[in-house]
Amino acid sequence: MRPFLLGLGLLLLCALAQEAFRPEVELVRKDKKVVAWVSGEEDSLFYADYGDLYLGELKERGQDKAVVGEKAFFLDAGSAVDEGLKPGDMVEAAYNPDFTREGLPHLLRLRRAGAGKGERYLRLVLFDPKGVEVRLGSEVRATGPLAVVERGSEETLFLSGGSARYLEEEGRLEVRQAPGEVAVEEGATRVKGRRLRYQNDTGEALLEGPLEVRREGEKPLLGKANSLRYLLDEEALWLLGVEFTQVGRTTKAERALVREKEGFAYLFGNVESRDEKGFVRGERVRYALERGEVVLLGRVAGEFREP
Repeated sequence: MRPFLLGLGLLLLCALAQEAFRPEVELVRKDKKVVAWVSGEEDSLFYADYGDLYLGELKERGQDKAVVGEKAFFLDAGSAVDEGLKPGDMVEAAYNPDFTREGLPHLLRLRRAGAGKGERYLRLVLFDPKGVEVRLGSEVRATGPLAVVERGSEETLFLSGGSARYLEEEGRLEVRQAPGEVAVEEGATRVKGRRLRYQNDTGEALLEGPLEVRREGEKPLLGKANSLRYLLDEEALWLLGVEFTQVGRTTKAERALVREKEGFAYLFGNVESRDEKGFVRGERVRYALERGEVVLLGRVAGEFREP
């Protein structure tokens, strides 16, 4: 089970056969797709690891060795391990039995065991200094330097800062994931965060905050939020713990459903909107993204100053 590396040499050969070559990977959920790709230019990387899966109790987790059930594995900089794992946890180990060190197979991935079951594991690593592109359905786009797609008992996509490179002399991939600048865009609305995780079994993408929200236009919108959830099936983009500032008005809410095609965001939960004339409060508000105007749809309270 040898890893597959798509490098510049192969790219040059492919370029002779077709005008544009863009390495990509696709996850399919019902009638929708999540697609990630790299530019194919110099310094971009598209790499695949294959392995077996093993479920068991975590017995030992050291810096360079892990023991799961009756099997032991060696770890290196290319091994991905969930945070917070401790002895006694039920885990899923993905490993390459053909790459060994001192008789131990290489651990590719160690995560908490979930409800899904699988026999084989595939990891695809996409790195592009110009940004890995990810399309979530037909309307939402995400970008970040490093994407890791995993197929096994679950299908997931991670988009983050960091880097990846293939070490020729050692014959292995070095992956360094780190929180970084990850952007999610729908229409004119752009949200920057730290890292994104998409789970294909639920169709949900979560962008970790703190987030910076921006919408360009005649009356630009600036804002912030704690996190972003995108639900692929409903094509619904939610901002949690949100604050918008636009045309001298600041509006806060527990959550906001952004409907970019309609030109509105629907705000819910302890909504408060203030400007120099006073404030209004309510439980549901329709917010015009282009103009910054608010229409209260639920219970209303407010206070206004005389001019």
